[in-house]
Amino acid sequence: MRVHDPEAHALRRGLGVLDLACAALLVVMVLWYSFRFVSFSHYPEEDAAMLLRYSEHVAQGQGVVWNVGEKPVDGATDFLFMIVVGCLIRAGFSVTHAAQETALVCHTLTVLGIFLGTRALSGGRRAAAAVSAAYLAVGPGLRYAAASYGTPLTALLALATWLVAMRVEVSPPQGAQDWARLLGACTALLGMARPEGALLGLFCFATVVLLRDRGDRNDVLKAFCSTFVPLGLVCFTWHWSYFGDPLPNPFYRKAGGAPHWHALARAVLNIASLGGVFLAVLAAGPLFRRTRRASLVALVPVAAFGAIWVLVSDETNYFMRFRYPVLPLILVSAVPVGENLAEGVLRRLRGRGRVLRATLAAAVVSVALGVVAVQERHSARIEPRRIGLYDVALRLRPLSSRSYALATTEAGLLPLYSRWRAIDAWGLNDSWIAHHGGITEQYLDRYRPEVIMFHAYFTADGVEESSDIRERGLGPSWSAMVETLKRYAEQRGYVQAAVFARSTDAHYYYVRPDFPESEKVIGAIRATRYRWDGELLRPGPTPPGRGPG
Repeated sequence: MRVHDPEAHALRRGLGVLDLACAALLVVMVLWYSFRFVSFSHYPEEDAAMLLRYSEHVAQGQGVVWNVGEKPVDGATDFLFMIVVGCLIRAGFSVTHAAQETALVCHTLTVLGIFLGTRALSGGRRAAAAVSAAYLAVGPGLRYAAASYGTPLTALLALATWLVAMRVEVSPPQGAQDWARLLGACTALLGMARPEGALLGLFCFATVVLLRDRGDRNDVLKAFCSTFVPLGLVCFTWHWSYFGDPLPNPFYRKAGGAPHWHALARAVLNIASLGGVFLAVLAAGPLFRRTRRASLVALVPVAAFGAIWVLVSDETNYFMRFRYPVLPLILVSAVPVGENLAEGVLRRLRGRGRVLRATLAAAVVSVALGVVAVQERHSARIEPRRIGLYDVALRLRPLSSRSYALATTEAGLLPLYSRWRAIDAWGLNDSWIAHHGGITEQYLDRYRPEVIMFHAYFTADGVEESSDIRERGLGPSWSAMVETLKRYAEQRGYVQAAVFARSTDAHYYYVRPDFPESEKVIGAIRATRYRWDGELLRPGPTPPGRGPG
């Protein structure tokens, strides 16, 4: 008997009133926990703010553009989330509320999907399904929502794709073809949520179709392609036509033409950290004949998804958000595998006394509750902190109608809240920089930015390649970009308005002195109460013996 076989489990009895009551209780728990322990009053996290700039422009009818009046650029890799948020802004929501509430709804639906999917598709016991759902409920998903990331939407679509894939695996030939058509549509939609989502959907389909009998594999494959290929082709063709590139802009900046082994190692660690004991249960499954098939069905797409991250660098991976979409797959799949492993242990203990079996059951319950508690404590550490980029942006905002430009390495809060024309010096939101390997002084001359801001990394003895720059996966390219910006500013007579420095890095602000409001801008930057990860910094010159150059 297959672990996932619905005929042998819940589909025979359906979902009962108690299941619906548990589902309602989970919704109440998510909402209570989110408003009691998670702060939704903060502005977006730095990297999330980049996408919201696109959403604002979409809401204004300007198209998917970084700067109004310029050609479209696909810097918002969470494309579907960007469109949804743009529609809500158009309907009257503030940019932050639109992003946060969309993500919160998606997170809540994912929690529900894990519980109901585990019950209805794999026949998992109610308590085990509830623990699995609770693990996700108190995990980092709520923190992504509070930070205005679209990650919960991608996770929701990944879960839907996986639940449909499970039906493809166990259904008879005609039913499998119907489910395969739906799976093709889900995979295309998941690809619209994030580019790697299409790969995850393909991994899920490939795994389950290879486990089917050879007789109907071709029919199931044709059914899948009948929806995925036309939908995918339409999206791909439109993307290439509209943006002028076949792939999202960040890929050209982050790929680099060489394997990113550090990113691969981080991906493995991230997935292990996210999955925790549930991933350990799946990993133990192949050791036993009874659970081998069900474990491998889940482990193969999870492992394949982790492996693709060798292709790109790991910057902007806020608290493992790039790997988070596989967590729902792990949680849904681990429950039936874990139950079968536990049943095997209990059968071996049969006849050895009720006390021993009761003790084991109590230990399982304690471990389950402990796992949820540890997950909550770990996720609670993810708290947004005030950063001076936001405060400087608000001081620059009154001049947004002047068509002034700023060049910055921090392309989130500053461009979003200042509403200035912006050059993303790193290139995630600039197709020219992404395709030419970095920013140049000649390219800066096209804009002659009124303000230049960059984030420089250094150690106490002035060496730029600090551990921070390596941990973010930025490499020497970041230092070269910073040096270009600094040299450009100094050779063209920019005024160093302020340096807000910590022990290993600093934010530098330069202002071009020959425009009417230059003194006003310099004074505004210097007067900012500049916080960075909770630390109040005062403006000053470059720290002695440190900094770029």
